[in-house]
Amino acid sequence: MRAQSVARFRRLLRRIVQTRQTGIFVPHRSRHVKNLSEEIAKIRGGETIVVDIARLADDEQTLVFGDILRTVYNLYAEEGSEREDLPEKVIIFVDELNKYAPAREKESPILEQVLDIAERGRSLGVVLFGAEQFMSAVHERVAGNASTLVLGRSGSAELSSPVYRFLDPAIKANISRLQKGELILSHATFRQPVKISFPKPAYLQEGAT
Repeated sequence: MRAQSVARFRRLLRRIVQTRQTGIFVPHRSRHVKNLSEEIAKIRGGETIVVDIARLADDEQTLVFGDILRTVYNLYAEEGSEREDLPEKVIIFVDELNKYAPAREKESPILEQVLDIAERGRSLGVVLFGAEQFMSAVHERVAGNASTLVLGRSGSAELSSPVYRFLDPAIKANISRLQKGELILSHATFRQPVKISFPKPAYLQEGAT
């Protein structure tokens, strides 16, 4: 690790420990509390693990997310785990991906991990499923390596970003007029992006006639 990165990490850690009181850093760990990376490393096929980081500060969320990425990536990397019962694939779903791989970020430890999974993950069996309000806010190498894109209604300013250059002007115009529940799906399997809609709910919604 570069000396600059080490110094930056130390400053970040010092600031978190001294000013944050969300519970991620405590003087003594309770006996019933488990190590997150150790639990993640035990993942089995068909399991779903949810890590709730909503109550953590942004800096602390980054540390937890980075720990999860590193743990899963090491399980599947060449120098990783010797487990023979690893699931064939692991899907990592993260909301607000732009927080961890922002477009303007040039380099950072967490960005390097996200890029490794975005660029090499599929060949190893690790799939990154990210959600964000604006794709233009995500690092271009992450967006560029996405094999499947699902787009909701977006404004003309957002659609003018270079990350949408693969879309025809007519499709961009269609995206700006999408209704609630309508999405545009883009994948190499289809010659053109496909419009999809969520099915109607099986129950009567409030205000519906």
